[in-house]
Amino acid sequence: MTENLVTIPNIMFALGIIGAIFSVFFYFRKPQEDMETKQALAEKDISSKATILAQKEAEGKASLLTQQVQWEKEANEKKFAEFGLRLDNSLTMAQNHIHTVDVKVDSLILSINVMSNRITELATIIDERVPKNNKNSN
Repeated sequence: MTENLVTIPNIMFALGIIGAIFSVFFYFRKPQEDMETKQALAEKDISSKATILAQKEAEGKASLLTQQVQWEKEANEKKFAEFGLRLDNSLTMAQNHIHTVDVKVDSLILSINVMSNRITELATIIDERVPKNNKNSN
């Protein structure tokens, strides 16, 4: 039995040393794992913040582009409205000029008709006054 007693304390001593080694290992390993975990979380947090910042920057750029497109759209609508107004004014002016020309042409036609009638009257008067003999001598 003495052999068993010596062996039991040796086994207990060996288990104690192994336990102490594992205790020291876990003592130093646990903070390292905690540090790695904290570092991984910090990197993830930083990357998520960077992602959020990039997303906000992209949203800002998109908002700015949307605003610029809206301004361009409003400017184009204003230009088209001005162009339409100018076109309407030009058409009205052209119609006024055409009407003025029509009135003048009608006036000229009336004057020509009056002159033609007057010339016909004068020709008739001349034919009546000129003797028929003078007509044959010429």
